[in-house]
Amino acid sequence: MKSPFLIFALKCSVILYFAACTGINEYTTAVSATPNVTKGQWKVNLFEDANKNLSKDLTGYTLTFIPSGKIIAVKNGQVINGNWSEDEILKRMTIDLDTNDPNLKKLNDQWNVSVVTKTGVSLQNTKNPTTGRLQITSL
Repeated sequence: MKSPFLIFALKCSVILYFAACTGINEYTTAVSATPNVTKGQWKVNLFEDANKNLSKDLTGYTLTFIPSGKIIAVKNGQVINGNWSEDEILKRMTIDLDTNDPNLKKLNDQWNVSVVTKTGVSLQNTKNPTTGRLQITSL
């Protein structure tokens, strides 16, 4: 009589063990943009703010993300410096460019990292995730 109960308890323990390990991975592994964006130069492929496509306002800018946390935006020889960081646990990227350019200033925000590939990163605005989107692609 004790044998079926022991087998049942052992099966339940194994199932709980694997379920717990799977749950932990969801909180500890995040899609990080850092390894990709710190390689090469990037351009803004899509920029939407309040459901308005403002991509053309950022045409011609190249972005370089330096691993030390610096970001450089260049257009027509004009260099704009700033800082960037990524919180891999929250899946959030922060961009802060030191500029008075009203178009480029719109990138200064916190962005949720939604999709990361070797050639592109999709971000959503943390304040307006349904109406604010930014997609950058590698050059």
